[in-house]
Amino acid sequence: MGYMKELDINRQNVIDFPRDSYPQGFWAWLQDNQHIYDAFKIEAIRMALTGRKRYSARTIVELLRWQTDLKDSGKTFKINDHFTPGMARLFLLEYGHKFPNFFALRDSLGFDQ
Repeated sequence: MGYMKELDINRQNVIDFPRDSYPQGFWAWLQDNQHIYDAFKIEAIRMALTGRKRYSARTIVELLRWQTDLKDSGKTFKINDHFTPGMARLFLLEYGHKFPNFFALRDSLGFDQ
């Protein structure tokens, strides 16, 4: 769980989300599935560099599901989409200074943040 402390980023103009705003189990999942998040970041940055100001984190996960052989460590899903909101928040934590508001975020009840 020291992942947040290991980030070496410019936190200016970046939202630092409380740990409880990430899906339950996200940090444990991330430890076993860093390769999924790395691929997610590559696709998000690729889309941002096309000039898009906003994009869908779920679309990126669907792209990874259907166009790659990536699998997460779980046995039930190829890539579990329950952790998509966590990947979007972590991306904004790491890259929000370069791509502010790239993903629209919702709270646990589905309301926009």
